[in-house]
This record gives sequence, C-alpha cells and structure tokens, in this order.
Amino acid sequence: MRYLKGAFAPFFSIYSPRLRDDSLLSRAIEALESGYFADAILAVEYVCRRYPSKMIPAILRAKILQTCLPQLNAKAWYNAWLCEPDNAMVQDAMLKVWFNAGARSSVLDLGAVFLPERCQSNSHHSLIQQLFEAQATSFGACWKSGQTIEGSLFTAKSFTADGLRPPQTMRLIVSSETAQFQYDVPADGSRFKLNCPENAGVWSVAFIDSAGQAKPQLLQGSPLVFDSAPAIKHPCIVKTSTTSKASKAVDIIIPVYRDYGLVKACIDSVLLSLPQNKVPAQVTVIDDASPEPALSAWLDGLAEAGKITLLRNPFNLGFIESTNRGLRQHTDHDVVLLNADTLVQGDWLDRLRTSLYSSTDIASVTPWSNNGEISSFPKIAKACPAPSLQQLAQIDLIAASLHRAKHSEDIEIPSCCGFAMMIRRSVLNQIGLLDGVELIRGYGEEVDWCLRARAAGYRHLLATGVFIAHTGTVSFGFEKTLRVQQNRAVLVARYPDYYPEYHRFIKQDPLNTPRQMLSAALLESNSQWLTTATNSLLNKTEFAGVVPNPLSSSCARIAVWQHRISSANAGKVLALARAIASYQPTMLTLRLLVIGEANEALWRTGVVDVLPPLTKPESPLLTDAALLGLSGCSLLLSESEQAVPMGIPQIQLDAQFEPQIWLADWLQQQASSPQQN
Repeated sequence: MRYLKGAFAPFFSIYSPRLRDDSLLSRAIEALESGYFADAILAVEYVCRRYPSKMIPAILRAKILQTCLPQLNAKAWYNAWLCEPDNAMVQDAMLKVWFNAGARSSVLDLGAVFLPERCQSNSHHSLIQQLFEAQATSFGACWKSGQTIEGSLFTAKSFTADGLRPPQTMRLIVSSETAQFQYDVPADGSRFKLNCPENAGVWSVAFIDSAGQAKPQLLQGSPLVFDSAPAIKHPCIVKTSTTSKASKAVDIIIPVYRDYGLVKACIDSVLLSLPQNKVPAQVTVIDDASPEPALSAWLDGLAEAGKITLLRNPFNLGFIESTNRGLRQHTDHDVVLLNADTLVQGDWLDRLRTSLYSSTDIASVTPWSNNGEISSFPKIAKACPAPSLQQLAQIDLIAASLHRAKHSEDIEIPSCCGFAMMIRRSVLNQIGLLDGVELIRGYGEEVDWCLRARAAGYRHLLATGVFIAHTGTVSFGFEKTLRVQQNRAVLVARYPDYYPEYHRFIKQDPLNTPRQMLSAALLESNSQWLTTATNSLLNKTEFAGVVPNPLSSSCARIAVWQHRISSANAGKVLALARAIASYQPTMLTLRLLVIGEANEALWRTGVVDVLPPLTKPESPLLTDAALLGLSGCSLLLSESEQAVPMGIPQIQLDAQFEPQIWLADWLQQQASSPQQN
C-alpha cells in the first residue's frame, strides 16, 4: 500500500533519524554491488557530510569512487586518511593508491613521516615495503624512551630476496648546539638503544653510511628534546605595579626554512621599518638547515653586513625548537615571534609595544591580519589573500589612526596567533619557553604558551591599531595533518575547556565592532585590497559551474538547488516530493535530489536523496554541482535569485509554481518523448 504523504509503511520505522545513517551506508553498498554508482555516491556522500571526521563512510566513498571515478581515487583516500591520520591501515591504503597513481615522491615524503609511531608499535613492516617499492634506499626513525634514544635504520642493501648480503651498519650522529657524538648502529631494521649523551638538551639524530660518502640524513622523529615540559601554573593574581617598565629592547625572531622570495620580502620589510620605530630592535634569524643555498647565502650577506643576527642549525630542528633557540639569546629583551611569510610596515613595533604595556597583566599581543585565525580581517577565522606592501601601508595606517583616535580599542582574546606575536620577557622568564617536549615540531605551540600564561593570571590582546600581512605557506606539506592532530590531542588533554571557549569566541565575535570600524574606514578610502578580500570570501561558496556526465543510476532525478527549510517555497518542495511518492508511473522511476536542508517530512516521503550543506566548502571532494551531474539530474528547481550550475534546464520555484500540476505535465512530456518510446 502507498500513502498519499509518503512511501510504503515500513519506511517510517526503518528511516528514523537514529537508523538513517546506517541504512544509507547499507544502501550505498547494495547500489555499488548492483552497478548503480550514482545511487551509491549520493547515499554515502550524505553520511560523509554529516560526519566529516568519521573514517568508515570516507573509506566506503573512496572504494566507490575507485570503481567508477578512478581519477578521484587518490584524493578520496587522502580524505579518508584525514579522519584518522594515525590509522596504519588507512595510511597503507592511501600510500598504495598514491603509488599506483604515480605520486612516488609523495609516498616517500609522507610515508617516512609515519615511521616513528609505526616502528614503536611494531606495525611498520608493510610501510617499509612500500617505501622500498617507491625506491627509497636508506631511511630511519628515532624516538625517546625515558632518558634513552631508540630507533631503527633501514637500507635496501639489507633487505634482498636472496638473503645473502651481510648485515649493514651506519654511522649515527647525535648532536646538540655545542656537542656531537657518533655511534655505529645496525641498518637492518633492528632496534637500537643509546643513552642520551647528556641529561637535557635538544638533540638532532642523523645517519651517514660507514664509508662517509653520503650527506648526513635526519631520522624521522628528530629532534629529540630531553627536558621537562614547561609547567602549567596554577591560577593566581598577578601583582600590578605602577613602576612596571618595558624591556629596553626587542628581539624580532624569524625562523626560516625555504621560500627565498617570501623570506626576502619579509626581512626586507622588517629592516625597512626599524628606523621608523623608537624601540631598539634586533633581528634574529634562525636558518633551520634550509635546503635552498640561495636563501642561506643571502642570509650570510645580511649577517656579514651587521643587519641581522644569524643562527644556523646544522640539522633541521623544526619551528618550535628553532624559535626557542632565538628566545634564549637575550633573556632581558621582549620578543616578537614573526613568521617568515609576513610583511610589516611603519612603527608597528612601537604600536605593539604600547598595547603590550597597556596593563601589567598583559602577556602577549597579536595584530590584525588577512590570515590570523581569531585576528583575521575582514572576517573572523577566515583567511584572505595577503595585501601588497603598498596596500598594507594604507590598511595599517588607517588601523593606527582609528586606534589613536580611540575609535577602536584592544580586545582580550583567548590566545594569540603565532604568525606575529609580541611577548613580554618577564612572563617568558616566569612560565618558560615554547613546549618542544610534548608538542611535535610545530602547530599549537603558541596556544599552549598563551594558556600557560593565562593560568598564571595573565591576559592576551588583539592590538587593533596594527595590521600585518601574512601569506600563510604550508611549511610541512602533508605532514601538517599528522602534527596538528598530535599536538591538538596534547592541548585538549591539558586544556579541555579551550576549544569550546575558542568556538564560542568565534560565534559571539567580540571583535566585530573594531572590525566594522576598520572596514568602514577602508571602504571610505577606496581600499582595493578590501574589495579583493571580500570577493575572495564570497567565492568560497559554490557558484555556477559545468556539471559532469552522469553515472549509472536506478532512477531519474529532479534536483532542488540549495534548498532551505525556511524558504517561502519549502512547502512547494514538500508537496512535489509527496506528489512523486503518490504517483505510480509505469515507465519512469523518479526521485527528488534535495541539495541543502531537509526536514523529517521530506525524508518520510521516501523519494528524496539529500546532500546536506558542506561543512568545509573551501575544498570539497565532490561539489554540489559535480554531484548534480553525476546523479543524472535532468532538471533543476531553484529560487530565482540563486546562481546555478550551467548545462541543465532550470525551473523557477516561485509563487506561480504548482507542484502537482507541473509534475503531471512533466511526466506526460517524458512519456511521450522519443527517449521513452
């Protein structure tokens, strides 16, 4: 029996909200086995969008795409890995797909990053095989175990089919800033164990073949920091003092690794700005074993000319420990942490210093930026293209004038963003440096420091009178995903209330008033960058695009584009779905593809497929327009003001649209068309 307002009676219990997701995954598997790839993709995509961090739906989607759209296979497995970056099974599956797709260098780069955790858990054998298949010759991993250094080295010479080669050894180089030790260790994959040369310190671990013919190569997991993690202070009241004075000088600390052009633009802008600031400043650049000879040579020239203090790491230490090396140089100077992909201008240091010392309980301040998480402008937590140096001058000068005229004031924030952050030295001396013990290489280290400072009674401010441009490069490539997950887990364990607080701050947006003041002033000044930035934010939503060719499907589909249940025409969409459910055509099976929101009434009609709004619209695996084409929709219903994909007929959803009458006419046209005869 079929009901006028829905499908067959069992639908009401089977498709309750609690069971719907599992049922859709089962439907996806059945459709895949039956060869109805469009049905399979629509069913699994709904669950993937509802639960973007769940691995099982993402793996199923990857397997479906592997069958029907192999060109998306590599990206689909990458998205599955993003759900659980430390899952060994998914790591191996993704690397295998990448290798088969010809991305050998990506397999070598990311596969090596997995080594330390895989070796420690003794789940590394399949990974080692894949690395050798990708033509890796020698590699290794290291990790801490109490006060000892453990690790494994692998060389292709020791892993041969005939098993006749003698065991290989390699020279291990363990070095700090002031000392170096060498050991001969096996390179056959067996585990070595060495006592740390000293009780504390930051140690790079590299290897070289015994003949000394190769350049030293870092083991994955290096550097190893043997020290106590900085203590989290108990809440206290900071003693205020009317005699509190700023440090006499400021160290601008810039760790660099690659991207010569960006680094040069950053340091040039800093050096150009120094004469415009009253505060004495010293630029300290840490060359973290850069692979770019031209960059290192240029830095050497600046150091020889006395323009910068150059510290060079013999082996790569990562962002955290490179920064800490800079922080240790002058224990009586305030510091500015500055990413090497930033631009500054004018008296930015003086203005940051004024904000930092506006109260005795301020530990750090951060400026406005086009790419600065909480401090992002013109929209909070949304990155935009960086302004040029000329555009930056206009933006920064306007921000400064608004602040001087007291039209904008500094706002307390949960934590500063480390791309540009001025820190009070007395607080550094009290709570310690960045945590390189528990946090790995980079990401989240400034959040941890800020929260330790808050626990000691200090606050952090957004300095609304300063704007710094930030390009936002991807320093670690694919490795970033793993490091973000690992470091975020440390932060969640230490500060379980922080991320809920952060998201509340984003939602409530206490920075809205000064942001609107700056936006209005830039608009009045005809800021070209503001127009570009605003357009870039708008373009993150999906506009018109050409739809791809359809996949095999069990039915015909009509789509509703970007549906909202609060829309004035939502009732007409529901009426259309009920009309489709109640109609029993003899020649055509029809379903409604609702792209957007769907309520229970729509689901209970039994004839809808739903694509909920994207939670990460900036980089979807399958866009709404792509799914529209892949599902074979022959017609699109949309509100009149919406931009829609090209290449598909469109019907306007308006006051004149009558669902039952329109459906009857449309079905009659389909029945009499040549395709149906």
